[in-house]
Amino acid sequence: MTIRETLFLIVGLQTLVILIVLLCYRSKKNHVNKYLGFFFMTICIEIFMLFVFKRTTNPAWHYLPVRFDFLTLTFLYFYTIETTGIKIGSKLKYYMPAIIEFIILLIAFIMVSKNSDYHNFLNAHNFDLYFRISSSIYMVVFSVLIIRITQQHRKLLPVYFSNTKFKSLRWLAIFCIGCIVLNIFRHLFYTFDIKAEFISIGYCSLSLFLLYYLTIASLIQININNVIPSQVNAEEEHKELENMIETIQQYLLDKKAYLDPDINLKSFSKNIGIPERDVSKAINRMDNKNFSNFINYYRVEEFKRLITSEEYKKYSISAIADEVGFSSRASFYKNFKEIEGVSPSVYIKS
Repeated sequence: MTIRETLFLIVGLQTLVILIVLLCYRSKKNHVNKYLGFFFMTICIEIFMLFVFKRTTNPAWHYLPVRFDFLTLTFLYFYTIETTGIKIGSKLKYYMPAIIEFIILLIAFIMVSKNSDYHNFLNAHNFDLYFRISSSIYMVVFSVLIIRITQQHRKLLPVYFSNTKFKSLRWLAIFCIGCIVLNIFRHLFYTFDIKAEFISIGYCSLSLFLLYYLTIASLIQININNVIPSQVNAEEEHKELENMIETIQQYLLDKKAYLDPDINLKSFSKNIGIPERDVSKAINRMDNKNFSNFINYYRVEEFKRLITSEEYKKYSISAIADEVGFSSRASFYKNFKEIEGVSPSVYIKS
């Protein structure tokens, strides 16, 4: 067995293990992880068939319709859009290139099986060249799509998750960039008929590294919740939260509820008639604050308004802080500096 075949065997065993894990492991992301499982399954089958092709002299096996050049990245694309919450309607149209690939290879397989002269005919008409070019275009297009979607996912993460550690899909973008690089090298090899063994080993090693990297990243994220709600639901939720935050703000301004030093989420929610969880969620999503920070923001704004009025010119900073609802001088100074970036005395002087 050559070094190249050994590397492919390692890749094959590696993909087989991750395939079993992704399809058999039960997690909250099963509906998403299955696409990664199918992705590794196509690679595993292709590697197995590579060993079969190497050990057969029948030219018909070259056209056996178990290539997945137009399917493998489709599964990776579905994994990406499902994670990002993008709705694409029917997935059938995305399977069409793979269906066409299967039909063409099946016809070629049957023709060459019946008459081996058709193999020479297909070679003379550059069947492999056109197949390779079209599959490379497909891979590059889907790689670019996946990279763009991962960027969108990264922007949405802070909106839906307070802790975004390990939730990013950047690993998919890196893998897709690697796929584009491999495709470029593949065409250079065939165009210039490069047969150097060390270059071939380098190509296989890079493929192995990318799959190993993807395997590790897949295992890390197998049970991490990073799935964004569908965009339709997200838009509806966003509108609902906007209406809710408007109601909260209007109540605060009308009743000046923030002046109450004993105000808390439970009593506020009861007064406004909105469940605590929804109030907290609306404030966190729309203003990126917790309830306490949200209330303190209004208190600071009220303080800034009072220090400019004639009525409060003779009041001390601590007295006005007490007037706007802060329970202690330390709490006021701490929150004021966090919100305004300077101390109250510096703010007043400026």
